[in-house]
Amino acid sequence: MTSLPSPPLRVSIPAPPTRVSLPAPPLIKLAEALPVTESLPAPILAFSKLI
Repeated sequence: MTSLPSPPLRVSIPAPPTRVSLPAPPLIKLAEALPVTESLPAPILAFSKLI
């Protein structure tokens, strides 16, 4: 019974952190490289300022 909930629980925890860690740095590089920063909304600018 402990073998079933073990795999799903571990995959659910590392799932979100991995997505935020990967797109975090590339997002800033893409925004600075692409001229879409002016077209993008305030949420993107705020995110880059936080980092």
